[in-house]
Amino acid sequence: MLHILNGDSLADKFPNDIHGDRAITRECLVDGPVDAHSLEELWVIRDEFLSEKYGNSFDGNYFEKVIPEFEKILTVASNTKVYCWFELDLFCQVNLWFVMHLLEKHKGDIYLILPEKADLRLGYAELNDRQMEEHFRDARLLTKNQREVLANLWKMYQLHHIDEAMTLSKQVAPELPFLPPAVKAWKDSIPHGEYPGKPKATIIEIIKTLDTHDFSKVFREFRNRLPIYGYGDLQVKRLYDEIKKEAV
Repeated sequence: MLHILNGDSLADKFPNDIHGDRAITRECLVDGPVDAHSLEELWVIRDEFLSEKYGNSFDGNYFEKVIPEFEKILTVASNTKVYCWFELDLFCQVNLWFVMHLLEKHKGDIYLILPEKADLRLGYAELNDRQMEEHFRDARLLTKNQREVLANLWKMYQLHHIDEAMTLSKQVAPELPFLPPAVKAWKDSIPHGEYPGKPKATIIEIIKTLDTHDFSKVFREFRNRLPIYGYGDLQVKRLYDEIKKEAV
């Protein structure tokens, strides 16, 4: 049994009573370039981007802390049951799509666990051990088609094929109702013309509405207004800093 956990925060609170190996996705693939012809090329691109944009905030070496966790997924035994613990926001969903891409050739069962009734801003952080164990017992066994859909969404994301992704997410909405809101958030984030995309436009609006440049206040309001993006303070701060530079 392998539990794939989206981030160290989830790993830190994961109940010890839920047995099995663990792999932690320590990535934010929703932020920055993902165009690559191979995994090896992707690792290099991501390492360079995260190191450049986040500097000291980028916690540790990509090749030592991030890739080994993905390798656990790539090398999982073919008969192993895999449980994917992700949330509903775009940040988590893009990571999930990538994980499902890594698991495309996996022969064993794959289960998806989502905190569908939790506050979108909190996700698993809202749940106690008993509720986490209930989610584990109620894990959704993904069908072959559902697995292919999630893996294909990663390829569409890499290639910026947003219209195809929108169509696909709507087609499978009865089975995977969490997909259309996440894919729409992706579409809304894409700049066009003078419009900088919804996240950036919202930050600009918050600064004007609250009449403040206090980042902590801007970040709190951003999370209240756009929880569907799931951005952490690092992602919002990067956009905030870009806005300040553009205003000079």
